[in-house]
Amino acid sequence: MTEPSSNKDPKPAPQQKNEEDLHWSKLKERGSMLGIEVLVFVHKYLGNWVFKVILFPVMVYFYLTGDVARKSIHHYLNNMYLHKNNTQLTQGQLFRKGFKVFYNFGLSIVDKFDAWLGKVNIEDIDIKNDDAYQALINANGAVIFSAHLGNMEVCRAIFSTGENKRKLNVITYNEHTPSFNNFLKKVNQDAAINFIHINDFGPADSIQLKQKIEDGEAIVIFADRTSVNNPDSVYNVPFIGENAPFAKGPFALASIMDCKVFLMFCLKEEGRYSAYVEEFAEPTKVKRKERNEYFSSLATKYAQRLEFYCRKEPYQWFNFFSFWQKKK
Repeated sequence: MTEPSSNKDPKPAPQQKNEEDLHWSKLKERGSMLGIEVLVFVHKYLGNWVFKVILFPVMVYFYLTGDVARKSIHHYLNNMYLHKNNTQLTQGQLFRKGFKVFYNFGLSIVDKFDAWLGKVNIEDIDIKNDDAYQALINANGAVIFSAHLGNMEVCRAIFSTGENKRKLNVITYNEHTPSFNNFLKKVNQDAAINFIHINDFGPADSIQLKQKIEDGEAIVIFADRTSVNNPDSVYNVPFIGENAPFAKGPFALASIMDCKVFLMFCLKEEGRYSAYVEEFAEPTKVKRKERNEYFSSLATKYAQRLEFYCRKEPYQWFNFFSFWQKKK
């Protein structure tokens, strides 16, 4: 005798999300703080040459075993090359160029710690666009848009010496970043960068940041990451040959702060640091019905300038996830 059939359809089994479709904040961190501490120890006590020898096989391992990160970097480099030369890279070219991004990322860890330890001074940085730089220094409070391009930590030297000294507040969203930031603080508690970890931005955070602006401090926002809690709150704008999602939040926040907005990237060029500074937007009162259009224009402008600087140093953009993903 057969069992009576149910009138209800069985619930479909939940689909397993491919890692390439996951939001960047959901990807598992690879490696550990212990590994970073070991590398820093090697660099500090055994020198730069030994560090590079050890770093090479470490980054080879991460490159070969990190499918999502490797494919994402290959996608980025293919877009870059195709958009410029109207042809695709060969597999061999792609493999070599992709590893160069990974290796540069490993080298950038040392730059971060040198900057954090105060080993990088204003004399070590070539300031590009002096007018914009002076406007930033003279601004009584500012929002700075940056990206995971180059090494923004190096720019702390600009704000930590002489009459220019002021606090840099860097907004972070990833749940993994506090351990890394705490390690930096342990290395040098007096460094002039304050990390503000925000998971779910609310009115209290807005008030806190507004107070920092009124105190003459600067707020740094890495605007090349979408929101952790509102991943669908994006503007899809052109970026290196495809439409890519850029979060609405940074551009709305900059408007709320009611201060000058700058763009800043610190790239390593021929062994020296170059700080590129641009005046990005003036404080503007925007009517509610016009805000979406205004913020979208800022996102488009930001994507254009980020693409420009990625083209200057294509192996220094460190986003190891599917940046152009359609799923959020």
